[in-house]
Amino acid sequence: MAGSKGMYLAYFFQALIALNGVIAYLEGQYQAMFTAILMFAATFVPYVVADRLNVRFPWFVYFLIALSLTIHISGYVEGWYVTGYPYYDKAAHLISASSIALLGFLGAIFLDRYWRMNLTPLFIVLFTVTFGMALGGIWEIYEFTVDQIFGGSLAGPMQAGLADTMWDMIADLVGSGGVALLGIIYFRNHRVEEIEDSMDGHKEA
Repeated sequence: MAGSKGMYLAYFFQALIALNGVIAYLEGQYQAMFTAILMFAATFVPYVVADRLNVRFPWFVYFLIALSLTIHISGYVEGWYVTGYPYYDKAAHLISASSIALLGFLGAIFLDRYWRMNLTPLFIVLFTVTFGMALGGIWEIYEFTVDQIFGGSLAGPMQAGLADTMWDMIADLVGSGGVALLGIIYFRNHRVEEIEDSMDGHKEA
């Protein structure tokens, strides 16, 4: 996995997060700089998890996480959440929901392997959509809370009314549903055990 050419995409977007942190510092956006530092650190979480649990994640897991965080920090530092509203915001929700749903999909398979839950492909696919939508709903509550307590984030108010929230949730549904659809297509020709075996770090790649 670590030597996969696809991993260079993940490294590239990790570098962009760091670059945004530098730009934020040079422009005196210290809150954005601190956010960039946290996001850069967050991109290393899957590496730590994979090492501690002896799991092999596909390269696109690292890539999607780095891409999602890059989109968010760039939106703040470069002001794209404002200048590109509402399209930039919805694209961010779509990509983030896809990443979260993918983590839910692989997480369910991982638990099925090590907790011997005997999950069916249908359950895993439904869980993928539910997980993505649930995290999307929690994020909307977070946005509402930030607006109510602090009056907004670095880019201003995080919510612009009911329609904005609903379109965010629709973007989350499309992203989560897209991952679930790919899961359905995959399960038509493969077994759950095949993915479990590919993630088992005890086995040779």
